[in-house]
Amino acid sequence: MNILCSKSKICYRLIADTLADRLKRLEANTIFTNSLLLIAFHFSTTDFIVRMFVTVYVNVLAYFINDFIDVEIDLKAEDKDHAKALFIKENKRTAFALIVFMSTFILIFTLFYSKSICFGVILVLFVIFIYTDYFKNRAYLDIFGCFLWGMALPWIAIPDFSLEGIKYILLLGLFSCCTEIAQCVKDYESDKKYGLKTTPIVLGIPKTFLLAKVIYVVAAAYTLFVLRQFAGLFILIPVFFSTSQPVTQYWFKLRIVFGMVWFVIMVRIYFGT
Repeated sequence: MNILCSKSKICYRLIADTLADRLKRLEANTIFTNSLLLIAFHFSTTDFIVRMFVTVYVNVLAYFINDFIDVEIDLKAEDKDHAKALFIKENKRTAFALIVFMSTFILIFTLFYSKSICFGVILVLFVIFIYTDYFKNRAYLDIFGCFLWGMALPWIAIPDFSLEGIKYILLLGLFSCCTEIAQCVKDYESDKKYGLKTTPIVLGIPKTFLLAKVIYVVAAAYTLFVLRQFAGLFILIPVFFSTSQPVTQYWFKLRIVFGMVWFVIMVRIYFGT
């Protein structure tokens, strides 16, 4: 009984530490985007609750998997929570068992509730493993991996296998590419120190920001001419952001612009405009 109680406390801390860290860094943005998607597409109350539960659950699980795989890197990085990483390392077997249990539970649960949601969960797990273990440290693939990530989690919040829904989460994929570029630039010095080959390291920071500007234009054009949403014009605002400002400020401003654009689009969908 004491062993079970001890393991439960370890599991609780593992998950709580991951959740607290991501909320502190404002990275659980899919909770916001998915809630707006569910409201915009007029899901029932039951469906809203279930899909938001899956959204939060899979968010936490995906970030926990990321922390588990990156534990050695996080222990060496100066800007990471070493106490959290050390706790994972000290309880690695328990952490792995927790990942297996949580993944199995959510896959079985969603399989019986909605095959579309289950597909979304599989996509999230696939992307987080391949991104953390391979794409994350390779030029261009780091950005492409975040494009997939930006579409995987919102899949849970669109009508089952809906082509209309897919059109909108493609935009979230493009947004994710842009925020990932800013994140990679922010981590430039530490990534270079450990011999990683992210896009800014291979391409250079000025050209990486130029790539971001190209994606802003693509996202704006996609929103205007494919989604037929006037809010796409505002996606061009970051083109004029100063790249000499602190990257954390640049990243935060990006998220504000993208969040406002997404909010306007979701309101228009809700009212059928």
